[in-house]
Amino acid sequence: MNQRPFTHAEAVHLWARLVAGWAYSLDASGARALLTGEPNREDAGGSYEGVTRMLWGLGGWLSHPERPTTLSWHGDVFDLEMLARRALVAGVDPESPGFWGWPAGEYDQRTVESGQVAFVLWQTRAHIWDRLAKRERASLVAWLERCGRRPSRWRNNWALFWALNHAARKALGVPYDQATIDSALEYLDGVYCGDGWYDDAERRGYGHFDDYNWWVFTTHVLAWIACDGDSRPDLRLRLLERVERQMAHLPCFFAADGGYAEYGRSLSYKFARLGAPLLAYSQGAWPHAPGMLRRLVGRHLRWYVDRGALHAGGTLRQSLTAAGSLAVRETYISTGAVYWAMLAFAGLWRLADHDPFWSAPEQPLPIECGDFVRIFPQPGWVVVGDTASGAVHRYNAGSSGSYPAKYDKFFYATDAPFNVGLADGMPSPDSMVCLSDGRAIAHRAGTLAFAVGEPGWLRMRYVQEIGGGRHMIDTTIVVHGSLHVRAHRITLDPAAVGGIGVVEGSAPLGFAPGSQPVITSAPGSGWEWAATHERAVGIARLRGYDGQQRAAAWRGRADLNSIYGDYVLPLLTVSQLEPAHELVCLAYAGAPPANGTMLLQAPEAYGWRSDGAFFARWSGEAEVVVPALPAS
Repeated sequence: MNQRPFTHAEAVHLWARLVAGWAYSLDASGARALLTGEPNREDAGGSYEGVTRMLWGLGGWLSHPERPTTLSWHGDVFDLEMLARRALVAGVDPESPGFWGWPAGEYDQRTVESGQVAFVLWQTRAHIWDRLAKRERASLVAWLERCGRRPSRWRNNWALFWALNHAARKALGVPYDQATIDSALEYLDGVYCGDGWYDDAERRGYGHFDDYNWWVFTTHVLAWIACDGDSRPDLRLRLLERVERQMAHLPCFFAADGGYAEYGRSLSYKFARLGAPLLAYSQGAWPHAPGMLRRLVGRHLRWYVDRGALHAGGTLRQSLTAAGSLAVRETYISTGAVYWAMLAFAGLWRLADHDPFWSAPEQPLPIECGDFVRIFPQPGWVVVGDTASGAVHRYNAGSSGSYPAKYDKFFYATDAPFNVGLADGMPSPDSMVCLSDGRAIAHRAGTLAFAVGEPGWLRMRYVQEIGGGRHMIDTTIVVHGSLHVRAHRITLDPAAVGGIGVVEGSAPLGFAPGSQPVITSAPGSGWEWAATHERAVGIARLRGYDGQQRAAAWRGRADLNSIYGDYVLPLLTVSQLEPAHELVCLAYAGAPPANGTMLLQAPEAYGWRSDGAFFARWSGEAEVVVPALPAS
């Protein structure tokens, strides 16, 4: 692990590399980028998102008028003021070949981009806005107005793009709509769930929790506060208090090496999540030491850079790493959409070059201070840190989304990252019990009811559909260090056709292609194990399973992992379920003790009580009781 302190010089060096790679990719207008990757319709004519999103970083850099406007990279000099001005002027000019276009409907991608376009105009007003010709200003205002027309209803975090569009226009002294700002900010109260968490939906109750809590809610709230917060001081204070609560949680999701417990969609945005804590720090809403933030930022940026998140030419990949599956990309992620990552530099360069952040002695992350278990009732997560391995494990009962592999597994971990790709159109069974008809497998896709609690348990009820039936599953997870017990009560739908079985995996063990993990299969003892020299995974059957499979790539597809170029996955199986069937297993992810001996540390007693509660007790420890979920 690279332990050197993160410095201003290192940040500028990385920023210069990113600016150079981006600038080399620009078309002749300077308003679109011609980038490597898997294109979508937003890439036609070159990616405008690759330019509008770079404005986050350019705006942060230029927000300090005393800062030099040029950067050098390998002998070439880049004028950031010129690059930003050229992009802004050409992008909104219908006569320019780089024109970003007009929105085609209520929820158009250009509305997303309009928030940062307006904000960067306000941020850089001394450099750009104040020097624009009257015609150029009029074109910008006209484009922002078209992109900022209020929709019929607020659906999700997009409300904040409208709020920032109008608030920044207000701060610039050009026409805006106060009612749109007020309504969008009122939306926040309708999706706020307490303790800093927002449900990314039209109202609270949908259970949509992921990094958009950092990527949009926090960053855009803080951007509104920066340019318009003085107009509503009571609201500003309330929103800053929520941000501070969010930031209290954030550091526990990072591993000691700077890795993050990746989960959810839009992960192609990578280190964009750093924008939230950096902007929070700049506005006094970071509740930890500056030195902890300095360490977190430096290690997280290095984690991605060291794993090839940038192409050799300095542009950003759509995949998380050079080796990881491109399936981490959703269809709405254009080649330029990944430049949402520049939110990190929006926050970093909002800090003055002499800010104490740059000189404060680095302080340890939570994972370096001792083992921890954090319970988050709102999203339904239990986050566990193991200081010995430096890893963080995120257990998920409550959150859900449109992508089962990205939202609905039991377990997302820094040392055992999930399989994101599909095999035969279906998610892999890593960290999931999957019903099977012998050909296809099902997967959890949403949760009907859930609960989490101390000292570290989760319970969830959900449906899996296969064989023509809707089958009910009640799953309990009890965490015990790097181990966890999974207990399932499965009730089959009598309408199903044919026999229904089960396949269930541990977390996957990722590794570099060509490496040789140690794989141990012990059918007599009921466990399967796989390990590298620094990481291991395993799974053991305790009740209800009748088979197991040696660790291997699922269905021969070695290219499914979100981080690594290869992986293996140990499995348990059931050939045919009874109409009501109980399963209990033990799973492990962590440092590699020899030959899977950790899987011998099963609880001495476990099972369901007559009232439906599940209990587990390890030798010499207090019994953990997980109450039954209320009837649905």
